[in-house]
Amino acid sequence: MSRAVARIGKRHDTGAMMPRLDDKASRLIRSCSVTAHPPSTGLDIYTYLLMYRLAISRPFPRQKIGFLSSALVAATRAMHIQSIPMWEGSSNNYAYLVVDDKSKDAVIVDPANPPEVAPILKDAIQAGKINLTAIKLLAELGNPKLDIIGGKDCEGVTKTPGHGETFKLGDITFKGVHTPCHTQDSICFFVEDGKDKAVFTGDTLFIGGCGRFFEGNAEEMHEALNKRLAALPDDTVVYPGHEYTKANVKFAASVSQRDAVQKLHSFAENNKVTTGKFTIGDEKEHNVFMRVEDPEIQKQTEQLQVKSRNGVGALSFADAKSTIVTTTIYRDINHRDCVQVLSVLSSQAQMPPKRKAPATSATAAPKARQSKLAKEHNVTAQEEGEIREAFSLFAEPMDGEKHGVLPIDDVKSALIALGVPPSSHAELKEFISILDPENDGYATFEPFFAICALKFHTREHDSDAHRAEVEEAFRLFTNGQDGPITLAHLRRVAAVLKEDVDEELLKDMILEANGGVGVARGVGVEEFDGVMKSAGVWR
Repeated sequence: MSRAVARIGKRHDTGAMMPRLDDKASRLIRSCSVTAHPPSTGLDIYTYLLMYRLAISRPFPRQKIGFLSSALVAATRAMHIQSIPMWEGSSNNYAYLVVDDKSKDAVIVDPANPPEVAPILKDAIQAGKINLTAIKLLAELGNPKLDIIGGKDCEGVTKTPGHGETFKLGDITFKGVHTPCHTQDSICFFVEDGKDKAVFTGDTLFIGGCGRFFEGNAEEMHEALNKRLAALPDDTVVYPGHEYTKANVKFAASVSQRDAVQKLHSFAENNKVTTGKFTIGDEKEHNVFMRVEDPEIQKQTEQLQVKSRNGVGALSFADAKSTIVTTTIYRDINHRDCVQVLSVLSSQAQMPPKRKAPATSATAAPKARQSKLAKEHNVTAQEEGEIREAFSLFAEPMDGEKHGVLPIDDVKSALIALGVPPSSHAELKEFISILDPENDGYATFEPFFAICALKFHTREHDSDAHRAEVEEAFRLFTNGQDGPITLAHLRRVAAVLKEDVDEELLKDMILEANGGVGVARGVGVEEFDGVMKSAGVWR
């Protein structure tokens, strides 16, 4: 059972929707975490396998199980999979019901929202189609007989399968595929029944895209996608954790004109559901993240600035935030950082240049303003926006809460995404006691805001880690050379990114950074650090 199930089940009293639990209830609850895409900070998304037994009280024709996908109900198959949409219109999650035909054992993959998952099972029970003995929920997590298998950081886990380790569910074999990146304990699950094959990829691999690497890096995602998942049989059907295909393929089509990409684009435009419709082999053809050795993609990613869109959960070419994704892993990181830093410098220079007439009220871009809350906690408007974004990535809706609520299990991930991770387990525990004094399982926005503001104000900038960060970013501009950032360096970066930047603007950027000393003098490391601090890149 997922932490989300336990958490939301408590808040919404989902357990009341389930039949009374008895001693013959199903013994297995298996949980697994999965990964996604990112800079070494961020989201802590988990996919869980809730194991339960479907005890059938009487024989019935297989096709009468109304809650199973009709496309998968075939007498010759041992494995049946049904997708269960959750939070449609927002994060567009999927849970999956996997049933072994012979034993009637089943798996719920990622039942993150019980109010949407439980009614499907309850209706089947009330209709007499199945006799569901029990679904183990929150109270049963403490049952010593309960076998919980998943990532080492998942709540209640009794066993973490090794990479490649297998276990059986009737005639279905499950194999753990470790894909650390989105979270460091992330696991995808490859399943097969002797005929059909499938893989549940959570937030690691999407149709036409991939997830954010919040606790990992580009090299780890490359290993996860193009070494481990790509090694699965080509006819393995992909079941991701979200329906993000339209957004993913929109950008892919702007990068690649390959027929496979165009076909995926057409399919996504005409079909609301794409999960379970494509295979690993298909992804190798239309997913640009799995075509990193393709010269077409290598050429395009060297000159592509990725633009952001509002949304949660996935990092794809369509919604990455100021990120360059390149096929060479280390160039990926370098180009991404170049875009971020150049964007910040440009935004600073666009504040009326010293040698140009000030912008009129009609042409000046509106400046973000601090809210009352931001003023109370002495944070900038930009920092306020970052806090809101980090909160929204993990927030769940709740009546009466404008911003929703943040599950306590996701507090650490939100702080990591914000770049201010807890310094220790003790500090995290202290924060949680402040955010959730009544043990409700969630935090509201204002207390979280206060914690983030505190972390901003206490963050150290004279540490070795910060100096290393400054040096690394600085050398991205100088192309690894010693000395100041010069006009020639800025021209090179602009050319690499295909940015049409006016020469005078580049000069103004240098003058803004060095206090008007002169263009020929360039920008030193300390000046560069000051610009980055004032821009809010680091605090």
